[in-house]
Amino acid sequence: MSASAPHPLRPAPPPREVTAAALVRGLASAQRLIGPASLVLALALMVEVAVRSEGAAALGALVLWWSPAFVAAVVLALRPTVPTALLTVGVGLVAGTGFVATILQAYTPEQSRGLFLVEALAWALMFIGAVRPNAADGVLWVAVGLGAGTVALVAGHVIAGRPLALSPDRLVDAVIMAVAYAVIALGGRRRRDRVPELPDAALVSRRQHAAQRRERAAAALVHDTVLASLTLLERGESRLDDRVRQGIRRDLDAVAQASATSVGVVSAAPVEGSLAARLLAIVDDLRWSGLRVDLTGAEALATTSVVTDSAAEAVLAAMTAALENVRHHSGVDRVEVTVGRTARALTVLVVDGGTGFDSDAVPTDRLGLRESIHGRLSRVGGTARVWSNESGTTVMLTVPIEATAEGPP
Repeated sequence: MSASAPHPLRPAPPPREVTAAALVRGLASAQRLIGPASLVLALALMVEVAVRSEGAAALGALVLWWSPAFVAAVVLALRPTVPTALLTVGVGLVAGTGFVATILQAYTPEQSRGLFLVEALAWALMFIGAVRPNAADGVLWVAVGLGAGTVALVAGHVIAGRPLALSPDRLVDAVIMAVAYAVIALGGRRRRDRVPELPDAALVSRRQHAAQRRERAAAALVHDTVLASLTLLERGESRLDDRVRQGIRRDLDAVAQASATSVGVVSAAPVEGSLAARLLAIVDDLRWSGLRVDLTGAEALATTSVVTDSAAEAVLAAMTAALENVRHHSGVDRVEVTVGRTARALTVLVVDGGTGFDSDAVPTDRLGLRESIHGRLSRVGGTARVWSNESGTTVMLTVPIEATAEGPP
């Protein structure tokens, strides 16, 4: 397979959209090439006229006026900026005036091939082209070039003492170029009215996706805090004593102080203490509610904060959601929690021997498994895996260890 051939498994890139700005740049580049080319043609005609009329002295003077105009046109073609465009207009105005005065004094209209050679420098001035990527700029410079060339022609005729004679061809060419820019502008406006610009559409899509992630994360936070406590009271599984009231108040404070991060994770109010201390506090709260939690491996978290704050919040919240599912649905009062750590990942296993379930049969509108566990971890680059049958359920939660957060192994 040649180096230039596309990879068989890699889709071909989509065709690049031709925008109005690209069309303006293409038209302007073509104009800036026509300008120097027309001046080269004028030089050839000047030599021919000089040979036929035996006017070598006049040819030298004409070349002196032609040269700066040609150099300015080449510079503009290489560096199309506002300063070089203004330089081209200024040089063309002065050089065009001297060129017209010289050729009118040296040759008769019959010798100079009519008005084409007389107006050569003035005609080339119209091909400045747009120096900014919009059609209005192209029309502006066409008008400026037409005006500057006309001034040079009038001034040259006055200096030479000849009656003014102007060709309509320059005006026709200027109108054609202005219409070309207007057609590009009209086409671009119709396209923008029909569909949004691609960068704008991509930005809107990213914002909508981020908003959806924040909404799902917020729903998971409410599900695991206030909604969980109210569900217990509604089912009669708990009494509204002081400890329950404090828990509900703590949940409401967490929701009220929650904030959305750049990756769409809704973080509750900061919790003080190490990751190990926060994990032990969660286990103690669940033990108080009647669920026996056998915890092993927490010492791996005691010496350092091994994951980022967002990942720590996600794995602790997902573990809590898994333990709450055990308490509510498994039919057992005992669960094992095992914490493990490698050089690249932190893993928490939640294992119970209760009534299992079919994860594929869980309704899509249930937030506990979909958002509180899978969604939370995926938003921080982690994963969740669930195995469940009639013998029990195992939930494996994994979050990456960042190099900046990694401590001693």
